[in-house]
Amino acid sequence: MKLANNKSKILCSIVFLIIYACGLSVYRDYGLTIDDEIYRSNGLLYKNYINDFIGSLLNFEIDQIKLIHQSFQANSLTAHPALFETMLAIISDVLKLNDSKKIYEISHLLNFTIYFFSLIILFKLIRKRCSSYISLLGVLVLFLTPRIFAESFYNTRDIFFLSLFIFFLYTIQKIINEHTYKNILYLSITSALLIITKVLGIIPFLIFLILHINNLTENIKNKKNYLKKFFLLIVLTFIFIVILWPYLWVSPMNSLYLAYTEMIKQHESLTLLNYFFGDQIISTDIPWYYRIIWFFITTPIIVILLYILGFISILSNLIKKILNLDEKNLRIFQNEKEFFDGYLLLVIVGTLFATIKFNESQYGGWRHLYFLYIPVILFSMQGVNFILKLNKKYLSNIISLLIWITLIINSIWMYNNHPYQNIFFNNIVKKYAKNNFELDYWGLSNLQSLNHILDNDKNKIIKVSTISFADLDVSKMKLDKKERKRIKIIHNYEESDYLIDTYMKRIGKNYIINSLKFRKFYEIKVNDIAINTVYKKVE
Repeated sequence: MKLANNKSKILCSIVFLIIYACGLSVYRDYGLTIDDEIYRSNGLLYKNYINDFIGSLLNFEIDQIKLIHQSFQANSLTAHPALFETMLAIISDVLKLNDSKKIYEISHLLNFTIYFFSLIILFKLIRKRCSSYISLLGVLVLFLTPRIFAESFYNTRDIFFLSLFIFFLYTIQKIINEHTYKNILYLSITSALLIITKVLGIIPFLIFLILHINNLTENIKNKKNYLKKFFLLIVLTFIFIVILWPYLWVSPMNSLYLAYTEMIKQHESLTLLNYFFGDQIISTDIPWYYRIIWFFITTPIIVILLYILGFISILSNLIKKILNLDEKNLRIFQNEKEFFDGYLLLVIVGTLFATIKFNESQYGGWRHLYFLYIPVILFSMQGVNFILKLNKKYLSNIISLLIWITLIINSIWMYNNHPYQNIFFNNIVKKYAKNNFELDYWGLSNLQSLNHILDNDKNKIIKVSTISFADLDVSKMKLDKKERKRIKIIHNYEESDYLIDTYMKRIGKNYIINSLKFRKFYEIKVNDIAINTVYKKVE
């Protein structure tokens, strides 16, 4: 038995080493999103604020602290937490990086490294319930989901949040099993990190508190001690929120209110066009099922099927528990497994309800809800575990074979379409998606187009413009410093030497290309679908 465990550990270690080696080999290949420079600027603002605040605090300059904070809050961008970007700014300073290309390469490596450690925690999370084989399978299913893989490098908002959510779930699981002060401390830290990273982070935390209140009503031997720990968790979480979010360092409660109202207002005021089922739809008029559809068309089919199996099983069990409640026993979950499963289910349902009901402006596929993919993976692996325990070898072999075939096919597709794994659609819709859904809405392919122009045009200054949503000034930041000077981004496309189109338009700025002035020069395709086209001015 011990020998088998050692072999399992060696195999897992080898797989994780291969995963990180993959990241190290490709992290430089990805372009930039339209939001990157805004968030990086926010990180610099936070870093400078922290330096000024601590400097004034150490010198006991109380009046100066107030002035520094007022100046900081005057910039509406700083209302958004910038934990990742602040870390990036500090690391860039330590490494003495000044060139934007190098800084963004470090950003992509840092994001992937945090994601990598979350994969290790995910393995431990699944291992609590399933075998090492299924746990490793769960990690590989997540890692080889094409869109998640690509965005684990450059999406420092949603994938960073997904990584933190895995850490958070791990501490949830630990505190369910052992309600110790040490676990309360761990959970309060991960809860604070989750809440300050995205507005949605408050939902998983509140759901956990609500379920804990239910536990207080029944069969707790020492309710007073349990209640004390419950409030300690809330207090510690708030303390860590304030510590880790410098925006709250002065007048925490008022600043927290201002921050959340500002973030929600800015998000809802942003309107852009979504290309959804072949129609251009303004983000504020998008159907309620927008993100659900995006999940089903961009997730591997086998994962969806296994998730549905696990979801139905857990949902039916929860409904039975609720129906069987009586005055003598109001406790819904009778053990740690039921509590954790019910918690994950409620996080999915609660988050979907909140975003459908209150999030008016929806865009960017389902990336804002990527963190819900973790409960999907957990439920899917429970589905696999359930099938393997049926003692029906033929069924177990079929399921295992289908999963491994999916992983192999995904790996080949990801290799062939590198670095555009973010354009993945599953086999059911990939042909239909060609003309009916958004493709490179973040403009990541602009970097490759700019490099192609530079390689094929020897002029000292090249005027380039875009007729799409994604700003070329951001993509330009990842060019070599010498080449960056040759590209001049202009906004009057008729005066440019080249036009770039990523097929994502701004409202009121949808241009028709004059074929007499411009001809097709270069095109980037994924699955035989054009995601980026460059037009050159006719001589």
